[in-house]
Amino acid sequence: MNGIGIVGSGIAGLHLGLFLQKRGVQATLYSDRTPEQILAGRLPNSVARFEHTRARERELGVSHWEFPDFEMGCVHFYLGADPPLVFRGDLARRASFVDMRIYQARLLEDFASRGGRLAIGALDAGDVERLSAEHDLMVVASGRGSLTEMFPRRPERSPYAVPQRRLMSGLFRGVRLPEPLGISFNISPGHGEVFQAPFFSIAGRVCSILVEAVPGGELERIVDQRYDDDPAAFEATLLDLLGRHAPRVYERVDPSAFQLTRPLDVLQGAVTPVVRRGYARLENGRHVLAIGDVHVLNDPILGQGANAASHAAWVAGEAIDGGGPLDEAFCRQVEERIWTYARPVTEWTNAALHPPAPHVLEVFGAAAQDQAIADEIVDNFNAPARNWAIFGSPDSARAYLRARGRPPAEAAGARSS
Repeated sequence: MNGIGIVGSGIAGLHLGLFLQKRGVQATLYSDRTPEQILAGRLPNSVARFEHTRARERELGVSHWEFPDFEMGCVHFYLGADPPLVFRGDLARRASFVDMRIYQARLLEDFASRGGRLAIGALDAGDVERLSAEHDLMVVASGRGSLTEMFPRRPERSPYAVPQRRLMSGLFRGVRLPEPLGISFNISPGHGEVFQAPFFSIAGRVCSILVEAVPGGELERIVDQRYDDDPAAFEATLLDLLGRHAPRVYERVDPSAFQLTRPLDVLQGAVTPVVRRGYARLENGRHVLAIGDVHVLNDPILGQGANAASHAAWVAGEAIDGGGPLDEAFCRQVEERIWTYARPVTEWTNAALHPPAPHVLEVFGAAAQDQAIADEIVDNFNAPARNWAIFGSPDSARAYLRARGRPPAEAAGARSS
């Protein structure tokens, strides 16, 4: 075997490279940046890694961030209504937020220090074609530039042609984290969502804030306002929006200390959710496999992107390690196995981009009155297919509530977290 070529050093590419390395399969990892360049870059996202992803990290020997002070053990939920709907659900196993600049750089170093082949430089579709002659299989795990164009959009799985949210993600000081330590999930109907979480960053323990702004809603102001133009005005706008749309976060802010950690610690943009074909045939007759965001790209509203990418890497790694011809049939089977997991993730995430439907509110109302229900739906972020089985339709939601001894129409009341 001439080995596997992996394009991309995000979580999908890194986990696949480390998996193959552990199984004794030769792999070359093509990264567009060195670890030092990654560390010096702009905040790329604010990723939550749930237990199933963290378990894979432990198996790969890259579980470097088992720090309770930076983990989250629950979700504090707030839905702005009259009256507000409030509950807290606990995770059976804690999740973690680690700056992806630190994470990617460290895992790249791990791969190289263990004897992995690491090549630095940006690649395009033509480079993938050229490199395919040097490897038994090329795997693209980067959704940048012409690489995405290699894999056609699947319209039957991609209901949106434009972003459904505009995004601002940043790292901040001057915000007290909730107790018990967890993520604060705030919904402001018609305007979007605000998330606050403990975050292990280059600046140490800080607070991450992600704003998911509905286009045309009030939260969009923080996406349009540039931090570099007037840092104080940017922070003042965000404080104003927190007071209006995430009061449970705002009450923990010290306005005199509230500030962005560094100019590079803010990201503004948008994501158009899309599912592409999971493989492509090259002009030379070889095939290339797609994993991670280049295959399935979801809005970050439910925090499933990195976890789904890690799962896809594991599926691809097990299939490659299993042997056999790495041909079109192989790629098709891998695509189908990845989609089995990714489908409920994608459908649940897409549904969450709409205002909560009445049956969703019924489940939320039950969670506000019943700790066991609150814990179950929060813990299901680690098993998203289970939550989609609950939230996927009015019938499934009401069947779930009946099975938990809750009359379906019982959605009034709230339990303070």
